Amino acid sequence: MKMENYEAFVGFDLCEIPLSSVAQKIMTAMHSGDLVASQNWRESEKTAEVVNKSNMKYSVLHEDGKNQSLGKMNLNSFTSQKSGVPIKFSPQSSNTRLTDQLSTDQNQKYISSLAPSRCSVPQCDQEASVLQKMEYKRKHLPKENINNEKDKENMNLKRKHITCSNSSEKTSKLMALEENAGEAETYLNSGNSKAFRHHFCDIRCLDALEKSQLTEMLKQAVALVVTLLYKDGSTPLRADQALGSSVKGVVMMLLQSPTGEGRAPPPASDSVLEEGFTRSDQCIYIKTEHSCVWGPEQEAHHQFARKVLFQTLKCKRPVICFNAKDFVRTVLQVFGDDDSWKCVADFVGLDPRIAAWLIDPSDAAPSFEDLVAKHFGNSVAVEVNNTYGNSSRDTVNQNVCANLRVLHRLTMGLCSQLKVYGLWTLFCTLELPLIPVLAVMESHGIRVNKEEMERTSALLGSRLKELEQEAHFVAGEQFLTTSSNQLREILFGKLRLHLLCPRETFPRTGLQRPPSTSEAVLNALQDLHPLPKIILEYRQAHKIKSTFVDGLLACMKKGSISSTWNQTGTVTGRLSARHPNIQGISKHPIQITKPQNFKGEEDEILTISPRTAFVSSEGRTFLSADFSQIELRILAHLSGDPELLKLFQDLERDDVFSTLTSQWKNISPERVTHADREQTKKVVYSVVYGAGKERLAACLGVTVQEAAQFLESFLQKYKKVKDFTQATIAQCHQTGFVASIVGRRRPLPRIRARDRQLRAQAERQAVNFVVQGSAADLCKMAMIRIFTVVAASPTLTARLVAQIHDELLFEVEDSQIPEFAALVKGTMESLKHVPALELQLQVPLKVSLRAGRSWGHLTPLQEAPGPRPHQRPAESPSNHSATPGPLVSTNP
Repeated sequence: MKMENYEAFVGFDLCEIPLSSVAQKIMTAMHSGDLVASQNWRESEKTAEVVNKSNMKYSVLHEDGKNQSLGKMNLNSFTSQKSGVPIKFSPQSSNTRLTDQLSTDQNQKYISSLAPSRCSVPQCDQEASVLQKMEYKRKHLPKENINNEKDKENMNLKRKHITCSNSSEKTSKLMALEENAGEAETYLNSGNSKAFRHHFCDIRCLDALEKSQLTEMLKQAVALVVTLLYKDGSTPLRADQALGSSVKGVVMMLLQSPTGEGRAPPPASDSVLEEGFTRSDQCIYIKTEHSCVWGPEQEAHHQFARKVLFQTLKCKRPVICFNAKDFVRTVLQVFGDDDSWKCVADFVGLDPRIAAWLIDPSDAAPSFEDLVAKHFGNSVAVEVNNTYGNSSRDTVNQNVCANLRVLHRLTMGLCSQLKVYGLWTLFCTLELPLIPVLAVMESHGIRVNKEEMERTSALLGSRLKELEQEAHFVAGEQFLTTSSNQLREILFGKLRLHLLCPRETFPRTGLQRPPSTSEAVLNALQDLHPLPKIILEYRQAHKIKSTFVDGLLACMKKGSISSTWNQTGTVTGRLSARHPNIQGISKHPIQITKPQNFKGEEDEILTISPRTAFVSSEGRTFLSADFSQIELRILAHLSGDPELLKLFQDLERDDVFSTLTSQWKNISPERVTHADREQTKKVVYSVVYGAGKERLAACLGVTVQEAAQFLESFLQKYKKVKDFTQATIAQCHQTGFVASIVGRRRPLPRIRARDRQLRAQAERQAVNFVVQGSAADLCKMAMIRIFTVVAASPTLTARLVAQIHDELLFEVEDSQIPEFAALVKGTMESLKHVPALELQLQVPLKVSLRAGRSWGHLTPLQEAPGPRPHQRPAESPSNHSATPGPLVSTNP
């Protein structure tokens, strides 16, 4: 994962945006399927060979206008043609003249002496065995004119019986032939030009020598431009790509330098980006989709495809790919095993989507078409594919490869801009090395206790029905409890609760500003009538059921879930997760009160801990590593406030916020209550996140005036913090952007807005970004360093399974917990000093470790010498290996 790998690729003049040429074309041969198992097939073997040769016949046109058969040319002499003698490939229509060649001895003699052309490459979904099946049908059908359209329709309906010695083999091959024969006939008889075909190679059609040549070309390539190909013929380069489309294969363009200096000469003009292939391009197709027929040939292709793709992931040359994480994850899911994930640690990828996001983080999810339009305008067009049913395969392949050339040019332009903005180092050392980390996380799921989740879902469903009935009873009518409009009509139209509490001010919604039914308003009204309290509990139970229970069950596959991690989903640099959003699962237990039907009995309290459903695999334990007070420590570093710096110098201090409360309010630490500590914590993070006095008042449950006094008092006590916030805002007014401690930028154009509210919002965002963005950078560095160390270790097998902002969750073998815990703690706390990013913090970093079999029941990990953490002594029920508790517990 060295930065020089990127520098070697883009160290030359990026403004010219060169398109590298390929030094040597892949010479491929048609892949002939072994379908000759019966006497009938043996009789047609010769004819099938003729068909294969005839359909692949090309002629070479020299400058002098003479044609020469490729079959009579020496392969080595062909591949070493001098650049001064250009060679043109002209396709010959072989389908029509095939009948005449078969009917005359002269033509038959000519064809039998013709060697198969190595320049013709079949399409990515076309098997050579289909051609044999077609010729077999031609021979055994009654003598009819096969060029007659009516006869061709009859041919699609007739299937001659084939006798095979192996019945299972016969059935499998017949299934494949029946599915593809009609489509292949239409394709070959369409009359479409095949001039494009020798630029597009399906690796299934390579012989042993050509496979060796391809392996060598991968090693010598200046760069590789890669995209996934989906079943519907689309790619990630298409804006309207349907969600959930399965991957069919990988298309890869090899860029090589004919000069051997690592730099390809620029093209004569930009027109090559919009036209067909140039002689410097070579695309290969690698099928990843499993075939319905699996035999030795499919296994051989699977192994060679695995070799090519893992060689791509491990090569030191850049791999240009839009959404590179999806490419790495696909390779791991299709071809990987338990240990193969370590092979991708050194993956050198250039993802233009990440580059564009670093330049403009407000545009978190641009499509490929959006980026091309933004940077090239109308000068470059993105080719759009329809599904295979509406576009010929030639067109699909040509469009994909044309888009790969545009992708290469776009990436080079964005890399040039990154250097101009001073973001190149951040791009190479932080964001790009994170790609394989996230891909490995997505390829490894977390086990979930499905039975416990289903039981909890049923309990919550029953409770929701009870709450709905209670709401209808106290309201005196039936209404939709999830409808804010109907609830507003009952609370303020029928019950008129706002008149019973005139001192309260209610937030308004909509254009006509009716009273709100938000949580804050319902809390203010819950003592006036039982309905607001019932609605609050209903909303809480409904959210738990729909998001934390049913939502997780919907994302579960084979007993586990795996979130999709978005590297460009936030403006602050934080990671985000979806399907499911594992970062949003609360770590605090949620209590729901269930009233008893009999008088005198206490209400039953249901305690739900959503994280408890996540359990470690057999023989493994969860290890959680959490940066302690990371935002407050960064605030102390950035502000340089002596009181805050002194607060963190004591490494033995455990409760920083209690000490901070003592300093702020001038009371002894013994007198600090839990309420005081929580109040201090909320005030601090209001400063860190740029929250205003209104937001703080809602959090503390006090008036806006009291919240303003808390903020002012805190900033007066720690004056350097106030100076830092003012300096950050002033710098943003001057430059229009702010930067984190490692150089991440966020433009804030509204900082100069005339509207006071917009300007105030931008000022709060400026302070928030500097602190929160810096914390996100430190967490990403920790992920990369730990991942790299484990990947290089021959023994460690720990896997990072989730990142929850400042917390990293690993799944570790029980026997490796002591060693790995020490590694994690040492690595994360050493990030105080990062020479590569010129980072030197003034405060130490502290990491707390917890472990357990369930994510919801983690206990502090004992660092002192003693029993091995993976053991389960009976006298230590709080040990981290204790049996996970239930998702729902009841307390009377």
